[in-house]
Amino acid sequence: MKNKEDILKLLDELDIHVADDLETQDLDFKEWIERSLNDSIKMAVRMAVCMANGGGGTTVFGVRDRVKGRNEAIVGVPHEVDAEILQKSIYEKTDPHITPIFEWIEVPEGHRRLLIMTIHQEKSLYTETNGNASVRIGKDCKPFTGSVRNEFLATTGISDFSAQRIDAPWQECFSPVAMERVRMMMSEEHAPDTLLKKSDEDLLKSIGALKDGKLSIGGLLIVGNEEAITKYIPNHRWDFRKMISSTDYSIKEGQSTSIPIGLYEIERYMATENTTTTIEVGFLHPEFSRYPKIALREALLNAFSHRDYRVPGSVMLKHYKDKLILTNPGSFIGGISSGNILHHPPAARNSHLTDLMDKLRLVNRSNLGVPRIFKSLLIEGKEPPQYREVGESIELTLIASNMVPQFRKFIKELNTNGVEVDVDHLIILNYLLRHREVDTFNTAIICQRSIEQAREILSFMENKMKLIQSGGTIKKRYYSLRREAYAILEKGVEYDRDKRLDDEYIKIRILSLLRERDLTNREVRQMTGMDRQQVLRLMKEMESDGVVIKGIGRGSYYHLTTKKSK
Repeated sequence: MKNKEDILKLLDELDIHVADDLETQDLDFKEWIERSLNDSIKMAVRMAVCMANGGGGTTVFGVRDRVKGRNEAIVGVPHEVDAEILQKSIYEKTDPHITPIFEWIEVPEGHRRLLIMTIHQEKSLYTETNGNASVRIGKDCKPFTGSVRNEFLATTGISDFSAQRIDAPWQECFSPVAMERVRMMMSEEHAPDTLLKKSDEDLLKSIGALKDGKLSIGGLLIVGNEEAITKYIPNHRWDFRKMISSTDYSIKEGQSTSIPIGLYEIERYMATENTTTTIEVGFLHPEFSRYPKIALREALLNAFSHRDYRVPGSVMLKHYKDKLILTNPGSFIGGISSGNILHHPPAARNSHLTDLMDKLRLVNRSNLGVPRIFKSLLIEGKEPPQYREVGESIELTLIASNMVPQFRKFIKELNTNGVEVDVDHLIILNYLLRHREVDTFNTAIICQRSIEQAREILSFMENKMKLIQSGGTIKKRYYSLRREAYAILEKGVEYDRDKRLDDEYIKIRILSLLRERDLTNREVRQMTGMDRQQVLRLMKEMESDGVVIKGIGRGSYYHLTTKKSK
């Protein structure tokens, strides 16, 4: 959550960005409603409930969120507003009671002060005393509908389908083959011998999958036989398709086996399709797969762990000539979106299942799965993964691309010399290999960071790591690879200094932003480097994705019809 110092730094950004650009899961800006104190109190109560249900956060009152320019955006909060009275009103009008923390910030603009409301993280379900409720998801306060409520209960562990017990003796549901696959995977991940040497029954008891002679749903998904899984978890299934075109396929396979067996079968099909490249390194000739095995396994395990088992559908992997598309039933939960999934704190729909897989060393609960997918691709110079929400499903796309030996060698040498290269650095370096330059705004988008965090990352890469250099003015600063870094990477690397974002990459990023707010033609031009007519043509192509233009002339903007308003 943001403190006063963080807010003061962000206020300087208002000369470059509108406040809406600076908003995050735990930060919102609101203009104070001067015409009516009662309306302002209602707004503060709504925001308190929204932030409390969303995991806590900070609301800054007194800032217009759609106006660029600090002088115009900051209007402040009138001096007759009493924070103690506001705190008392929120306490009385919420159930359970919420006690926010208020602080004043002095500014030179408007009424010369802003009001900060901080709500600390809680796991209760909050409503207004009239029964209304919302929850913070991304940058929006969304109504607490039935489906959102179910997701909230699952995320907080109050309601977890995978923790329910099967009303049958565990031996009738058990699959020795699945258990053997589990033990093999545990050995690969160097699980302790004390765990591996346990009997099947003791092992399942020790991790919480077996209690009073009965398996949990999560335990059944891991070590259950297909007959029991089909009976007790009818929506569980995995499918694999080798696609010839968008509608035709040459291989069609699918079963309702346990997760470890399903993983093994999908990886077996991919082994014959996942081409490898041999790189000569001295006397060694290591092989690198088109789709790194780490990325593929982490993606599949994430899909199985986080899918919604209450709704029909399957974990489906489609292998096209130029990409892999993995889908699983269930939308994003807990404030996670395609635009923040890389760094967002973990939120598990099936907490018990995830806990079991973590104890068995099959997954990691510390939100390292997604970063591992990113890093395993980026470290080889490949395109980053692309996530998006399609209806009530999550779709992950891995683009087929060859490994760039020079890039991998470059990163390895940096590590050898004590330079730690993390996922953010890899994203920026890969971007600069394919594009002329990057600015702070685009860095925030591709790294899924705030503007302030993006600026700090770029500064560190320039001044400490000595990998990039800056140019332009203070307000229009951009960054590019240093000549020394480019000289190392140039062999075998296609580097077009006039190249901009690929169309599909642009569309995914624009749709991600439009789900959070509307965009003007100018904002899209700044983001992509296109001219006005190119943007018009691009947005015309995106009409099938639900993008429409609203308004006339300078006041026009692009709007996503499927987006829920703020």
